[in-house]
Amino acid sequence: MLTKNIEAPIAFTTTDSSPLGRALEKTAMALRTGSPLRPDEDFIRYALDNSAIVAVTDVRGTIIYVNSKFCEISGYTEAELVGSNHRMLKSGEHDTAFFRAMYREIAQGRIWHGEICNRRKDGSLYWVDTTIVPHVSARGKSDSYTSIRFDITSRKQLEVELRASKDHLKRIANLDHLTGLPNRRYFQEYVETLVNRLISVGGHFHLALLDVDTFKEINDSFGHAAGDQLLQTIAARLAACCPNAFISRLGGDEFGIVLPDATPAAANALFESVLESIRQPIQVGVTARRCSSSLGVAVFPNDRQDAESLLKAADLALYQAKALGRDRFELFQPKLGEIADRRAAMLLEIEDGLRLDAFELHYQPIVPVAGNGAISLEALMRWRHPQRGLLTPGAFQEGFSDPAVRAALGMFMLERVFKDAAGFAAQAIPLQCIAINLTNSDFRSETFIDRFFELLGQTGIAPDRFCVEVTEGMFLGSNQKRVEHGLRRLHTAGVEIALDDFGTGYASLTDLRNLPINRLKIDRSFVANVVCSHEDQAITRGIIDLAHSLGKLVTAEGVETAEQMRLLSTMGCDHLQGWYFSKACPPQDLKAVIKRLARVDRS
Repeated sequence: MLTKNIEAPIAFTTTDSSPLGRALEKTAMALRTGSPLRPDEDFIRYALDNSAIVAVTDVRGTIIYVNSKFCEISGYTEAELVGSNHRMLKSGEHDTAFFRAMYREIAQGRIWHGEICNRRKDGSLYWVDTTIVPHVSARGKSDSYTSIRFDITSRKQLEVELRASKDHLKRIANLDHLTGLPNRRYFQEYVETLVNRLISVGGHFHLALLDVDTFKEINDSFGHAAGDQLLQTIAARLAACCPNAFISRLGGDEFGIVLPDATPAAANALFESVLESIRQPIQVGVTARRCSSSLGVAVFPNDRQDAESLLKAADLALYQAKALGRDRFELFQPKLGEIADRRAAMLLEIEDGLRLDAFELHYQPIVPVAGNGAISLEALMRWRHPQRGLLTPGAFQEGFSDPAVRAALGMFMLERVFKDAAGFAAQAIPLQCIAINLTNSDFRSETFIDRFFELLGQTGIAPDRFCVEVTEGMFLGSNQKRVEHGLRRLHTAGVEIALDDFGTGYASLTDLRNLPINRLKIDRSFVANVVCSHEDQAITRGIIDLAHSLGKLVTAEGVETAEQMRLLSTMGCDHLQGWYFSKACPPQDLKAVIKRLARVDRS
């Protein structure tokens, strides 16, 4: 049986003066009166009777003739139909206005054509494409109607199925299959529609973007099934926290929330409740894990007046929330846009600098405390900016926030340090090793490490002539396993591994025991006050003793005075580095610096 989700029938009227139209009228009159037909008219009647569903009614709707096909499709016998009113077939699919318009046409002697749904004797519905031809008397009034119908039930059923399929496809296209929430496409359409409507009628809403802070670690550690379970749990918690909000999964671990008509205080309270909800333990596999999230919020129309800009504003606020330590929400501020513009400009300038070979390496000596051992170097990046002059990394720190730019700078440093090292060897400058600073981006793939070994082969420089410096923070987060794998490859080949800025991060004793680390570098913040601060002395001495007990060497950074040098030497530090010995210098000045350092008293 057809459902009631079928569109309203299409009806139109016409006055047909064609030969076929005149023949139909004559045939209709013959059907009504039972008068004989000419051979050609008799053939038309025969053709109609065998192909069409035909009935004749008087002006009140009383059936006065039906053919066999009418009986066949309706389920009624001819005896049951003739003498009954045509309303006995009424399906309820059409309203009063539909029939009123139809009768208005045929009462005026005009042929009506449309699609009608009727009800069979067994209660099922069928659709017929219908042409009603009125017979107009000599007085100009319609006195009977002949209806010629064709069964279109199958076509209408197909339309219903196609419409249902289209609705299903639309749902699939608009929903996230994992969480059942609207997806990014639907979210963007919703925001655009809401913005356009509120521009006309007024109003406001909060738009929030949410990232799960620890999703990648859980996904990497427990597998994708656990990650999916985590996302489904968070989706359910968001729906429970925000019953009046439009919630979407935008992709990965990012969700979108649209909160309409909320006061600032109510919105802030809701976003705090969202953060607190996600902080609660979540079952991941067989264990319960605690997670956190970061939220960036923008308000329409206060912050931006179009959907695209509003989403960008919320994204900037989300970036700020992450930069401030995560597990918090941040509202968009105009200064965030300025920071983003400045950062984008900086990234473009760095790309230009790399293309124009404006970057170079300077080298700062690392001096052994005991004996006359060879000096090592740390390679430090410099940017010869066309307007701002020679810049240290601190002046373009924003560029390091972009992983792709970090990776490009890291690859530049790798290529250049090998080139310079070959030059030092050609000048017979006596060196122990050259240290280069790595970032997480250097371990995004095997490209950096593979290129390192390629350059070893091309230059013939031994791997033990290099040291790579990493920071404690690189062993946290999603890239931890990649970093460890890369360092073990280097360490196995003979490259020294140094843990930089030790004491300022989160390294544990377990890390020192398990990771392939040869050297600790004491951060300059402890060295700066080591002469006058008992606390810094205790920390520095403790680091040196700990490192030595684990069989590791120690370098102190930031040595600027003779007092610092003597105290650190007394504590047993192995190497010293700082302006007391030399600032970082370009490669062409290095030979003179090394010669001068040979005369420096390190006792």
